[in-house]
Amino acid sequence: MKKDQLCISVDHANKLLKNIMAKYDKLKGYLVFSSTSGQCDMTTNPIEILKQLPEMVEDSDTKKFALKIIEQISLLEKDKKDASQSTKDKIEKLSHDLNKFKDDIVVKKETFIEIRFSRQNYEQIFEMQKDPLVSQKDTPQGRASIRIVLGTLDELYQDSEKLF
Repeated sequence: MKKDQLCISVDHANKLLKNIMAKYDKLKGYLVFSSTSGQCDMTTNPIEILKQLPEMVEDSDTKKFALKIIEQISLLEKDKKDASQSTKDKIEKLSHDLNKFKDDIVVKKETFIEIRFSRQNYEQIFEMQKDPLVSQKDTPQGRASIRIVLGTLDELYQDSEKLF
């Protein structure tokens, strides 16, 4: 999934979250990307996704190259506090080079968008599991889990045209 489709999926997920949270006054939720390999903050910045959850990005030469640049920047930034102007210039050039690739990074469309809670109420979470705005297919139904899934990036992209 390219960046423009990612942006549509994220925008749709944010609208869903707003509508869902309006129904559940004892909950405060935020969205994350989730997969079997981990989770990361929801963002439309492919570079941030690559930094936080590289497994969410499709394997490609672009991914390999961008990860190498990220590693180089990270090594240089460890000594940035006492770094020379030359080191700071290298970091700036590498960051600029990295930004050139952000539109070529492809994220995996089967990545989930899920709700996490900074304020929770278990009874309302269990009610939310049955809410038609969450994925009934991917959200566990029952008290053994508080996982709330809105859907995959692809599903949210496909559903973005629907009105609620």
